[in-house]
Amino acid sequence: MGVMAILNIQLNAVSVVNLVMSVGIAVEFCVHMTHSFSVTSGDKDERVEEALGTMGASVFSGITLTKLVGVIVLCFSRTEVFVVYYFQMYLSLVLLGFLHGLVFLPVVLSIFGPPSRCIDQGEDHSSTSS
Repeated sequence: MGVMAILNIQLNAVSVVNLVMSVGIAVEFCVHMTHSFSVTSGDKDERVEEALGTMGASVFSGITLTKLVGVIVLCFSRTEVFVVYYFQMYLSLVLLGFLHGLVFLPVVLSIFGPPSRCIDQGEDHSSTSS
């Protein structure tokens, strides 16, 4: 909504639908990084580095770049509705989601992240009865 105020986009039915959809897209940017961080072993900095190395590349190429390609096409539209409510809003959404998922979230996880949920695969957890 802050970007809508900056870009002078009115609140109406189309922008409300975009705002509701933005929640799901924002979660998509963050949930992969958070999951990768939580199931990796090591200290917080090592886990953030591992999450960025493995899942960060997938989030960047699989989510960010594909959404940017789809959004950039909308800037060539001659219809103001597509340019304002789809191009401007989606472009800002993709860029903010990218920055939150791949810049802000890793910093927050390295400082305040939860302990690892990694299960050691090398240990035998079978119980023996006597």
